[in-house]
Amino acid sequence: MTSVDDADQAGWVTAAGSRATGDTLPTGWLMAAAAHGPLGRDDEGFVALEESADPERDVHVRTLRLRAPHDAQLTRLPARLHDFPNLTDLTIGPYVEPDLVKALDQGGIPGSVTTLTVLTGGRPTRWPKGLSLPAVRSYTTDGPSTFAADTFPYLEHAHLAPTRTSWAALLSLPTLSTLQLRTVPLPAPEIFEAVSHLPLVDLGLLGGRKITDLTGIDRLSGLRRLRLQSLPALTSIAALESLEHLEELRILYCSRIQDVETVTRIPSLSRFDAHGCQGIGLEALESFLDEHSAHRGHRALG
Repeated sequence: MTSVDDADQAGWVTAAGSRATGDTLPTGWLMAAAAHGPLGRDDEGFVALEESADPERDVHVRTLRLRAPHDAQLTRLPARLHDFPNLTDLTIGPYVEPDLVKALDQGGIPGSVTTLTVLTGGRPTRWPKGLSLPAVRSYTTDGPSTFAADTFPYLEHAHLAPTRTSWAALLSLPTLSTLQLRTVPLPAPEIFEAVSHLPLVDLGLLGGRKITDLTGIDRLSGLRRLRLQSLPALTSIAALESLEHLEELRILYCSRIQDVETVTRIPSLSRFDAHGCQGIGLEALESFLDEHSAHRGHRALG
């Protein structure tokens, strides 16, 4: 597999407006950006990456997607990345070589970036010691990620598979309000005790065999949104009745739950969706689902 770095000019950048020729996006594109248009709409148009910076255009770019072609891996961040002074949302990947993260130095990620996504195809990443990204408020990755607390000192939203080091870092972040765990490191009630001091309003338990029930979740009294996904050992959600402020609940691919009727006894619940949960008794909740599902009229029971 080949690599793509800032010496490779076979790339494209998407910016405001539309491409004059109306051509489709080349298969070897490297960068794609979006400028926010009226009513929050993102308008995209393509210009060649090897073109010189256009300050008048580039100043409007807020969102950037950086990736390699399908037959290559991204090994370095191109210098062109720093031509967008108001860039706030950066996605690196897919097809990112994990060593790209390991080799980053201070300034490698533009200081304007507040939302950062790194996609390696599930391979682990390790952030360098001493690297700090204080502007980043949201960090998402699709594999295990190791970092220290001072890597993302003001993180508010995290979506990742934690390692022992990054789990300790997450627990030390006083601003963390959204936590999506691709692997759940502890069983209940320990997992809820561990995060009970955080100001969580949004929690996702997205994989693992350690969760059999939700005992202890009452310690997360401020929780508004909860996602339970790919938890093959989960048999009881009875503890959800204790969450007085829970508004949204999603259950995906959890097929051993024995008390799904619990959802009808959560008074604050305004949205409930379930998918891939065959055999847990959703058929008996038809009217409740019709009232609370975001997919009324076209959802599948399980």
